[in-house]
Amino acid sequence: MLDPVEATADERAAMRGFLQRCEVRLSTMHRVATALLSGAGILVLLPAVERDAVLEVLRSLLVGPVSWSRGLLAAAVAVSIVLALVVLWLVIIELTRFYFHANHVVHADGEVFTPRFTLTGLRMPSDEFDAETDAFYESVHRALPTVRLLVPGNERARARIDRQLDAYPGLTEDDEDADRVRAAGLFELAAARRRTLVEEVAKVEYGIVRHMLRLQVIVLRYVKALLVIVVTALAAFAAAAAVNGQATISAADERWIAGAMLLWAPAVLIVVSSPVRWLESLLRTEGAQHTAVGRDAELTQLEDVTARMAGGAWVLSVVAMILLMVHHPLSSQGRVAVVATLAVSATTLVLTLVRRHHDRRQSAL
Repeated sequence: MLDPVEATADERAAMRGFLQRCEVRLSTMHRVATALLSGAGILVLLPAVERDAVLEVLRSLLVGPVSWSRGLLAAAVAVSIVLALVVLWLVIIELTRFYFHANHVVHADGEVFTPRFTLTGLRMPSDEFDAETDAFYESVHRALPTVRLLVPGNERARARIDRQLDAYPGLTEDDEDADRVRAAGLFELAAARRRTLVEEVAKVEYGIVRHMLRLQVIVLRYVKALLVIVVTALAAFAAAAAVNGQATISAADERWIAGAMLLWAPAVLIVVSSPVRWLESLLRTEGAQHTAVGRDAELTQLEDVTARMAGGAWVLSVVAMILLMVHHPLSSQGRVAVVATLAVSATTLVLTLVRRHHDRRQSAL
């Protein structure tokens, strides 16, 4: 640890101004995260996917004798809906990681890790007062009326605080005044510690970087999830058009549903990988010869999950379509439509996977 250096008045004023700018920046980033937490686009579209359209399709496929083709199609439709829920789940995971952070408390007898909100508590920097004022501040800070603002005098509130602090053994140190111990423990849970002004500047710099890195993952993952749910909603509506309120469906209706799922699988792979390609294009327009965006696991995790689930749904739909062709007669026009759908779907899927693999290799160079 370097020896402390006495900052000049101008330097201290510059640090205070910088901390004010940082508070504004942090506030802006939290407003962005709050907008995504509301999930406006996703939460509007998801009920439309999950309710009438999908339930109607699944009900028609599962009512009466369930053939192999119907069972496979029901599984494919279910996978598409599960994918919509999974991408939303991944967005919520990142939002949780954005709003919470590990709090490392070091004591003479060891160390304790506790969760805390991403914004720490604030205390007056330890070098802002002279010795006399600082001593008076500490006496006011530890005074019983002040402690009562955080630790109420009733036993029920104290018991609740004790249960919270007991979850993290070693968080607090012994003291004659139990309420002061409780207050000190709550300050530690909120990561509210006295630091010098320079230490506050360094802490907020690291905090802003952590906020920025997590926020860019959240925004990109939210965009991908929104695109996946839009395409899934369209596929659900297309499949529901074949049912159209019927109690039972024909082989032609099953082929329609299979065709909708065959086109959904490559489409969802295209849209989920588009945001990363947009970023790579942006970097290349700035002069980058190679980009590493495709190798960043934080930015591509949702793509990998989507590829596995969409690939599974595609295989189920292909098998169902083949069974329908084999076991149910088709007109020449219907056979052409089925073969064309299979060809377009397979070609698009293969090209999408090849391009995805090529982009990953290019990023690795």
